[in-house]
This record gives sequence, structure tokens and C-alpha cells, in this order.
Amino acid sequence: MALRSQFYFRGAIIRPMHNLVLQIVMRYLHIVSAIIAVGGVSFISLALLPGTKMLDEQLRQSTLALITRRFNIVVWWCVGGLVVSGVYNWMLLAQTYKDMGPIGNALIGTKVLLALLLFAVIWAQSVGIGKNKSPKFWLMMKLHLAAIVILLASILRYYRLEHLHDHVKAILPGS
Repeated sequence: MALRSQFYFRGAIIRPMHNLVLQIVMRYLHIVSAIIAVGGVSFISLALLPGTKMLDEQLRQSTLALITRRFNIVVWWCVGGLVVSGVYNWMLLAQTYKDMGPIGNALIGTKVLLALLLFAVIWAQSVGIGKNKSPKFWLMMKLHLAAIVILLASILRYYRLEHLHDHVKAILPGS
């Protein structure tokens, strides 16, 4: 089933995929959601866990449990933002990825697959799968998966800009 690229509202043609404001909002939502989620995981794993080692064990466990519960709510909102904006951006750039050939498809496919794996890890931990694993194990797994997804996004962005540059050179010789 093909998605409609335009809609009609009160006689006006609306093309949501070509709306510059919506594109900017979706890119912003994607980047901010990633920053909040990955930044929070980084803070917890690199600063909070080591910083609470000097507390007595009962206080440490209750503090970490409270922070983790509250942060999990934020993470799920971030996951929602990443999914919504990611699907939008993928639909918007689908032709570009196709035009890039195998490298574009490989990069976006791997990025999405690893992002889904990251979401599955977040879900698994939130429902109690792997309770015998330490919090540091889960945090490091999430942090490493997120780092790889961000690396792939950076490489993909580079190739998209190179593809655009090549396209402009073909249209405007001498640029």
C-alpha cells in the first residue's frame, strides 16, 4: 500500500512530506530525543553509579531505584519521539537512500536494526528480563548500542550530503 504524498483540506493541497517546518520539527525531535536518552544513560553509568559507591548500600539502592524509575519514564518518551521522527525521516529520505545504492540501504538498514535492538534491550530491562545482570551491564549495553547507532547516523549523513553534492554537480556543471 502506497502512502499518499498529498491531502486536500478545504480545497488546499497539503503535502506533509514537503513541509519545511515539519521537517525541521521532526529533525529537532529526533536529535533532542537522542540527546536526552543517551545523555541520561551516559550520566547514570559514568557519573551516578560511581558517585554513589560511597553511600551505605541501602541508601544507594533506594536512590538508584528512584532515579531509574523516573528516568525510565523519560526514556520511553524519548523512544516514542525517536520512533515517530525516525519513521517520518525514513519516509522523507527513502528515495535518497535508494538512489545511494547498496551503501545507503546497508547503512539505514543496519542503523534501524540496531535502534530496534536498543529499544528491545530497554524493554527487556523494564519488564525485568535479566534481573540477575548488574545495572552497569544494562547501561553499558545501551550506551554501546547507542554509540554505534550514532556513528552509523553520522556516516549516513555524510553519504547523503555527498550524494546531494554529486547531484548538484550533475545539474550545475562547474559547481
